[in-house]
Amino acid sequence: MTKYKPFDRNLYALADEKGKGVVSYLLEKEGHNITSTKENYKCDIVTEKDGTVYNSEVEIKFSWKEIWPDSWEEIRIPYRKKKLLDKENLTFYVLRADCKQAWKIDADVLRNKATVKEASNRYVRKGEKFFHIPVKHALLIDMV
Repeated sequence: MTKYKPFDRNLYALADEKGKGVVSYLLEKEGHNITSTKENYKCDIVTEKDGTVYNSEVEIKFSWKEIWPDSWEEIRIPYRKKKLLDKENLTFYVLRADCKQAWKIDADVLRNKATVKEASNRYVRKGEKFFHIPVKHALLIDMV
């Protein structure tokens, strides 16, 4: 049986608006027009650029405080996000706690290069599955 981290309203309030705001700002600098950041249990941010629709999903990794540790050889994205993989032009952003850096990961990486396996974490000790993405398949970007 697959287990998921219970929804935490406080954590959501802390991360959602801040993460979407930072990534929206980056996307606007890249020429995107934000068409939606409304919570709809789909992608966090929908944009349009040059007639093409783009989808972005944002997470803040609060345990990532400063420089990405060399010992962290992979990035983990909750497997429950698999429902988004039917979206075209989908990008995942995993932000550092202070939102000054992020891993940018194309959905094709999750589809073709990630492995799916359980990982214990502070919320679910056993049973939650994650996409495990080697850092070499992601782009580390500065957000400021």
